[in-house]
Amino acid sequence: MKRLFKIVFFGVCNWYFKYRFRKSIESVDQKGEVYLVDIDNTLADTWPSLQQYVYRNESHRYESLSIFIGMRKFLLDKTKGKKRIIFISARSYLDYFSTRKWLSANGLNPDCIILVRRAEDKLNYINELLSKGISTVYIDDLSYGHEFGEMKLYEKVISKLKKLPIKYLGVKEIELINSAYETSNKGAKKGITYFKNYSSN
Repeated sequence: MKRLFKIVFFGVCNWYFKYRFRKSIESVDQKGEVYLVDIDNTLADTWPSLQQYVYRNESHRYESLSIFIGMRKFLLDKTKGKKRIIFISARSYLDYFSTRKWLSANGLNPDCIILVRRAEDKLNYINELLSKGISTVYIDDLSYGHEFGEMKLYEKVISKLKKLPIKYLGVKEIELINSAYETSNKGAKKGITYFKNYSSN
């Protein structure tokens, strides 16, 4: 019975996120641009919270995360420029509302949040954007293992990304965005120019 419930639950959630995603991009024309943005270790300073687990539950942990000020400012600037921003994260479906609450508390529009089970599942959404001819900027550190003292990358996923006609901003670019936006507006503009045609890690 529990197994059947899980199958139904995951199926409904997967359908819901695909539906929300398609509704969010239906008004984007081929001249538009969609920013698909990861949350953990890209926008949220997540990994330190895994080293000393002092939270009541996962929802409490996610709601307590610090935000990277530089990336927040970067995204807010894109919002002012009328860019469509969609947040995507490999989190449990049960953490949807805590994720939404955290984004809202940090001044970011949580209108479209996509949760997936694995990092590789994010490629399905990228490919759907490309199939519609929509220009895509994908921002994701695609890293793991920080809490164990050694950062590793999802190399297979990154390899697949490099073959796609998208602008991909990875670990190094995320660090530069944060440092540029945390210094001055002049530095921020310089950083944006640097990323303009970036397409590989």
